Amino acid sequence: MFYVINGGAKLKGEVEVSGAKNVALKMIVAALLLKGMSRIENVPKISDVISLIDIINRLGGHATFVDKNVVEVENTLTHSAVSIADATRTRVSFLLIAPLLYTFKKVTIPNPGGCRLGARPVDRLVESLRTLGAEINYDSDDGCYHASYTSLHCGTITFEKKTHTGTELAIMASACIEGETIIQNSALEPEIDELIYFFNLAGAKVFRRGDDIVVNGKDTLTSVHATVSPDRNEAISFLVLSALTNGSVGVRGVQKKTIKTFLTYVEKADLVYEEKSDVSRIKKRGMIQPTNIVTAPHPGFMTDWQPLWAILMTQAHGVSTIHETVFEDRFGYVNELNKFGAHLAFWDPKQSNTAAIYQFETNEQSDLSKQAIRISGPTKLHNASARMTDLRAGACLVLAALLAEGKSVISGAEQIERGYEQLLHKLRTIGASIDKIED
Repeated sequence: MFYVINGGAKLKGEVEVSGAKNVALKMIVAALLLKGMSRIENVPKISDVISLIDIINRLGGHATFVDKNVVEVENTLTHSAVSIADATRTRVSFLLIAPLLYTFKKVTIPNPGGCRLGARPVDRLVESLRTLGAEINYDSDDGCYHASYTSLHCGTITFEKKTHTGTELAIMASACIEGETIIQNSALEPEIDELIYFFNLAGAKVFRRGDDIVVNGKDTLTSVHATVSPDRNEAISFLVLSALTNGSVGVRGVQKKTIKTFLTYVEKADLVYEEKSDVSRIKKRGMIQPTNIVTAPHPGFMTDWQPLWAILMTQAHGVSTIHETVFEDRFGYVNELNKFGAHLAFWDPKQSNTAAIYQFETNEQSDLSKQAIRISGPTKLHNASARMTDLRAGACLVLAALLAEGKSVISGAEQIERGYEQLLHKLRTIGASIDKIED
């Protein structure tokens, strides 16, 4: 799938932020742990959601869009094994281990798919289930995890390093167990707060206590009617576009409280964030100033934001840096963005205590020389032919093509359609010339 973009057009108008991908996906899976039919509103109709719904239905469950952005989900599951073909379609497929395990007391599930941002092992997820009494073994012959249990019990789950998906799975699994489970060193993202709210609606009692989450579970949870909040990563994407157009593009549906760290760097870049009548814009004070970013789990600067920030820093006056500490392979866009005339180069920050700095596992043999980049600007971008390597890298390249004069062709567009609802329509409404060509 290709995007053909005629860049350099004057963009002006407003775009609306869709529902959060990382909330909707987890709520759909969590609904399979509840008794009865759940209704989830403001679900983005994107390929990741469509894939998950299809996988659930192929397993005998019930999941369907009943309205434009409304999904109904019920556990009518009849199969306990996820196929390798289905698992590769979306990374969230691995979370199905929780409802399948509770339904059948056994499950076969392969390693998940999704964006390839390094190894992204599921070890932390597996260990959390073992802590609750599940037996889980990996079979290298079939590439699957085989999980079962005789009885599950509450306990204390401790994550050595913060893990977003691990925290979500731990909440899902423990919410269905009578008694108190404590999740130590839990992830702090607002998307997890929405999952907590979801289970509280269903009858569990879940709350934060510092960096821990306390789950008072119930063996029977009831169906819910929930609404997905706006996607803060999509909001950031359009806010960067707003900055690149000096505020000509406005963004509706931004939840300011969820992007506080991003806004601190907006100020450091000498940009101004404005919000009026639910429309947010970013404007210049003068020249865009260079910044130094180190990604980190929430409340730090999100790893998902750094490819978007990189395109903005190509227009800054000076040298900016981005040091990626969450994933070990998040700079797939660097060579592609350079094709547009940007000046991005890898540099080695040479950290001594890598175990403390990086969220992924490191050892003496780990090559960390490409965990940071320098961006020299400002740069007048030109048209190019490039390829998307993952979801946010795709958004970065689309913004570059919109900014550059001339016709650009970007392949791998299926990556961006995993997470952005009606992106082409939204961009066209503000004046972009963008078309999609199927392979």
